[in-house]
Amino acid sequence: MKFLTVEKVHEIIALSEAVSLHNARLPSSNPLHQIHSASELKQEFSKECNNSESPRYKLHDYINKLRSEELAEAIALMLLGRGHSGEQPSDFPDLVREAEGVVPAYLASKAPLAEYLRQGLEKLNLR
Repeated sequence: MKFLTVEKVHEIIALSEAVSLHNARLPSSNPLHQIHSASELKQEFSKECNNSESPRYKLHDYINKLRSEELAEAIALMLLGRGHSGEQPSDFPDLVREAEGVVPAYLASKAPLAEYLRQGLEKLNLR
């Protein structure tokens, strides 16, 4: 990786894990567990994304602040870790080019983001 530091990847991993932990701890009385339509889900998701104290907001905020080159590398790393079309570490530069111009929400929306990034780092022999 030329632009994105391993430290920033670990920060994204930590923020993503905080989102997962937060979601796992939601009580069954939480509105997210009582949603019956896509529009209700979108509305609740939007509320959470706009609450500056929520883990989801912090993850989105961090990712949105990445420079475009860092974002492209983060998306490429996630794709590599996910096993996107069977790419190998040698395909990383091509994945970065494919990721150029992709919106930050794409990266932030991946539920197993932390795992994908960890696997991508492993495939590139980075820790």
